[in-house]
Amino acid sequence: MIDRILLLAIFIFIGFPLTILSIFYSLNYSGFCFPKMRYLSDEEKLKIAFNYNNREDKLFVHGGGIAKSYEHIKYASFDEYIKENPDCCSINYGEPYKIARSSFIPESSFLDRISGLGFRDLTVINFKVRYLDENGNQRVQEVRLGNTLRNCGRPVSIWFDKDT
Repeated sequence: MIDRILLLAIFIFIGFPLTILSIFYSLNYSGFCFPKMRYLSDEEKLKIAFNYNNREDKLFVHGGGIAKSYEHIKYASFDEYIKENPDCCSINYGEPYKIARSSFIPESSFLDRISGLGFRDLTVINFKVRYLDENGNQRVQEVRLGNTLRNCGRPVSIWFDKDT
């Protein structure tokens, strides 16, 4: 018969560490941010994606079948943009592949997800790019931007057509 002390030792040295690792990797897979010790809120995800796109000095604008780079007139804050465009943004939970063409989104592997480097959600912003054209006139064009975020909010850009 197996000694009870041996069973206890096996549980302590093998079972307990495996349980802790399983919890850690499960939380990573679900999108938990360990440095902040919490999940990111939807508002935080949208702000991170907005700020990531708003920080660019030049943005591409499509016109006449050609994409050109223009000087971007930045918004002061996410709150200013939301006041002007209350229905601009959405988050697609766990299924980014249905919104954008798959060629734009590198699919996260299981190992990426459990390590916290993969992504689960896709933030989509109908972003109104304000820019100066060749004549110095201010123009506005709406582009559809997608960002996937790692567990703690590091964004990855995805540009796709407004029609998709």
